[in-house]
Amino acid sequence: MSRLEDERNRIVGVLQELGAEIRRLKAQIEDGEEVSKTEAGKLMSDVRYWMRASHETEAQIANVRRKQKGIAGDWALDLERARDEIGCRMARLRRCCGAGRVSE
Repeated sequence: MSRLEDERNRIVGVLQELGAEIRRLKAQIEDGEEVSKTEAGKLMSDVRYWMRASHETEAQIANVRRKQKGIAGDWALDLERARDEIGCRMARLRRCCGAGRVSE
């Protein structure tokens, strides 16, 4: 997990640097300077690559966290929450119907 988090932090750093480069190119354009299409194209290609790497790393981190929680697949059943919801519904039914105490 720490390897993935280190990788994510490295990717964040690279994306921040690329963001600074994009802002630099934008300022050049706004100042009326000419910007190389090759340079802009390479920069955008780099952004796409690192964004894809970011998404893949986040997905791997999410998978590790699900496995640590014992979740198989893409979903899990929260039994504690289900038990609470059922208890609340039973309490409303008892009040509504004027029923006495019902065993848990």
